[in-house]
Amino acid sequence: MRLGRQDPVTPGAGHGGVLVAGWAGVAALAWGCAAAANGTPATYADVKAKVFVSCVFSTCHKGASPAGGLGLDGDARAQLVDKAAAGEPTRKRVVAGDPAASYLMDKLTQAKPAVGDPMPPGGALEAERIEMVRSWIAAGAKAD
Repeated sequence: MRLGRQDPVTPGAGHGGVLVAGWAGVAALAWGCAAAANGTPATYADVKAKVFVSCVFSTCHKGASPAGGLGLDGDARAQLVDKAAAGEPTRKRVVAGDPAASYLMDKLTQAKPAVGDPMPPGGALEAERIEMVRSWIAAGAKAD
C-alpha cells in the first residue's frame, strides 16, 4: 500500500478497509512529520508505522524470501542496525547516529545507488518520510 495512491472520494470503489487505513496512515504520517519538522527525532515506531508499512504492503520486504533478505514485517530494527547490507556487504544497512554512512539512506535518496535499484520501486518516497528515517538514524536508531 502506498499512501496517496488510493482514491479516497469514490464511494463504492471497492476500497473497503483500505480507505480507512489510508486516512489513518495519512493522519499518522502528518503527526510523525510534524514531530520531525519541529526538531524532535522520529522514533522507530514512527518509522515502522509510517515508512516501512508501504514496503510490507507492497510485498517486497515480507514473507519467506524478502528482497535483500530484509523482512520489514517483523522486528526490522534487528535486521537493520549494524547489519551488513546484502547488496554491499562492506556497508551497514543502518549506522546508528550516521545517516550519511547508512546504506538504507543511499537506497532511499539516490537515483542511482552504487548497487541495485533505488527504493521503493516505482518512485521515491515523499521527502517527509525520508526525513523521518534520517532523523531516526541521526538520533541513534534506537528501539524506542
